[in-house]
Amino acid sequence: MRNAIQIHHARFFNQQFFAVVLLMLVCLSASGCSLYVMAGKMFFGDPLITCEFTSRTKVDLADEKKKVLVICSTPESIRSDYPSLNYDLLEQITYRLKRQDIEVMDTGEVATWLDDNGGVWNDVDELAENFDTDYIIHVDIDDFDYREPNSPNLLRGKAFGNVSAYEVMEADGMKRALEVFSSEYTSEYPSHLPVSVEQESPKVFRKKYLDRIADQIGRFFYNYHAGEEI
Repeated sequence: MRNAIQIHHARFFNQQFFAVVLLMLVCLSASGCSLYVMAGKMFFGDPLITCEFTSRTKVDLADEKKKVLVICSTPESIRSDYPSLNYDLLEQITYRLKRQDIEVMDTGEVATWLDDNGGVWNDVDELAENFDTDYIIHVDIDDFDYREPNSPNLLRGKAFGNVSAYEVMEADGMKRALEVFSSEYTSEYPSHLPVSVEQESPKVFRKKYLDRIADQIGRFFYNYHAGEEI
């Protein structure tokens, strides 16, 4: 009887081992599939990654019901080529934060205030004074393009900038914004070969790339599962 149990256990182990090896081989042969991600999910599940903002500040915006204002800025050189970029990013980042149960100020309210002030603002203290919010997230894009340089028929997204967050505090009857988080942001997509306009129209590619930027920036502020690829 004991030998029979041992044989049964050995067969079960062999079957499990074979299944693991087979899955790894399939993973290796699949395009874009990460062996380490698949193996990790198999043995440890899909772990939740703590976002950089929470790691540094120990504040979970969703759990602590903090109210957030998002604002985006770009230099004049970018606005002249892409006049709607600020609002497009503002709208997409806001949508992703709300989807993660983070309370975010309405984009229309922010856009109206910006329009009333000539589309510019001097500093974050000015935003703190004019809006009822706990935190201000500032996305400053210094460089952006989705066209391959000197190649009108090729598309590749590139962006560079900085993402900052400020806690709004009141002192002596005045609101002030204290920087509590800052991180450089760099993006290139696709990283290997550009996309031909025959494969994808510039309009569709631009929308896809903006969605990607919004996903990456959003992840600075909410937790996500390791297996959730962008």
